[in-house]
Amino acid sequence: MSLDRYIFFRLDKIGEVMYRLLLLDDEEIVTRGIQKVFDLEKSGFQVVGVFQNPQKALESLPGLQPDLIITDIKMPQMSGLDFAAEAKQLLPKSEIVILSGYGDFGFAQSAVKIGVSDYLLKPIKKDDFQQMLDTMHAKLEEKKTQKQQADNMALLLQNSYTELKNRFFLSLAEDNVFDEKLYQTLQKHHTMDVFDTGFLLVKVDFDQAYLHGDYMSEIGKLIQDSEGKFADFGFVEAFLSDESLYFYVYHMKASDEEMIRQETRLLVEEKRQKGIQLVCGISHMYQGIRELFRARNDCIRQIFMQRANIDEHSAANPIQTDEINIHMPYEEIEALFHMITTGEMEGLPYILQKIYELPEDKIPILLLDYSCSVTFLILLRVYQLQFKFGLDQQIVSHRELDLRVLKREYPSMEIQRNLVEKKLLTVGEQIAVQEMAAPSKMIRAALDYINAHFHENISLMDVAENINISKNYLCDIFKKELGVTFINYVTNLRIEKAKEYLTGTDMKMYEVSNAVGYNDYAYFSQIFKKHTGKTLSSYRKKK
Repeated sequence: MSLDRYIFFRLDKIGEVMYRLLLLDDEEIVTRGIQKVFDLEKSGFQVVGVFQNPQKALESLPGLQPDLIITDIKMPQMSGLDFAAEAKQLLPKSEIVILSGYGDFGFAQSAVKIGVSDYLLKPIKKDDFQQMLDTMHAKLEEKKTQKQQADNMALLLQNSYTELKNRFFLSLAEDNVFDEKLYQTLQKHHTMDVFDTGFLLVKVDFDQAYLHGDYMSEIGKLIQDSEGKFADFGFVEAFLSDESLYFYVYHMKASDEEMIRQETRLLVEEKRQKGIQLVCGISHMYQGIRELFRARNDCIRQIFMQRANIDEHSAANPIQTDEINIHMPYEEIEALFHMITTGEMEGLPYILQKIYELPEDKIPILLLDYSCSVTFLILLRVYQLQFKFGLDQQIVSHRELDLRVLKREYPSMEIQRNLVEKKLLTVGEQIAVQEMAAPSKMIRAALDYINAHFHENISLMDVAENINISKNYLCDIFKKELGVTFINYVTNLRIEKAKEYLTGTDMKMYEVSNAVGYNDYAYFSQIFKKHTGKTLSSYRKKK
């Protein structure tokens, strides 16, 4: 009669350091004796299977996934060495200990070559066996820690890559800045061939009033829905800025361009029917990432048309440029807003003059239409900046974003230009006031470094060296500008991150400790309770 058996258990009912143990010996008295004499659970092991037949044990390994296997070396059906060799093929990460009544060094040598962790002679000495259990538990703990560290590093690298790629994309799309250094960095760590293919850009702008609702939830749904829509035509990546959501559709065929446009319009209409107010612009197809800025201008032009309620194919279209050979000054407008957001206002009059001038040979009737179009586009950008920077939301009103109102109440190019200049100066002044009140660039650089490395054993010196200032100077300006010491800031940041992990993940307590930069779990527990008034377990349960 076979006594081979599985022992199933609930992992959530076992202690945090419990590992799976499988016992294999053709003598039942040995496996019973091990379970009776030794407190295996106290040593950190839960028996998941007991076998007398090595073949049945092999068949059970994939399902049981033992961390530690203890096997006899001499069995009628198969030797322990042969079993260990096959077990290592199935579960290379499992530890194996062999029991034998033979003191032959040759067996030990063979066991080592197979990858056996330890070798004990029968009759088993209690102290030797307990020492083996303690050694195996320590070894498994070390492996788990190493894996967690590797997983954390992989996650960190992936998050860093995603953040860097988003920064690269947006700097090129919105500022027309091709960061060659950043591009090379991304190429070293991940393929960038997605940016060297034929692509089409979709720009989605949500209604500003809607952004105060369940914004991120709908962004997520839109990204998910779009990935499904574009799956038949190529690949898609989503990039989110403060103002817009971009879909970069690449590895696509030129013949699919119109179909993508149709699917995008259907998606937008579906969202509008659900009460989600958004507008969408779709670029022409371009080749290579360096054309991204042009693609974005295509999108802006279409969004402008929709907001102004202008039929793009109508002869009355005030910016129908093909027939009259008038081109919208998109690049100049981008330069204008770069000045505004960076505080470099000296060149404002010159840029405005360049934007509003038309060749003298153009018929006068076109001047006002062109001026209205340019004015509308600039006011629309100002309107967006109001929300981005939290400015006075009446700098540009909804009423002013109407071409008919512009034509009627500001009936000349000069009047419209003066209106725009006044609005831009107001925005520039308010942004400058905010910048003066915000942390300095030096402190922002320090905070960026801290936020990226808080999970490491960072010091004030590490941060100071990274931003190329002295330790003492950083200490002074840190306390002066932020009102807290460096140590307190890092501690508070780690505590807040720990709260997120405790309530938002299934990470074990010691894993949370490691993830926020505390290698000493006991010390971390003390710090957490001191700052929150709760233990780690009570905080998780309460939430």
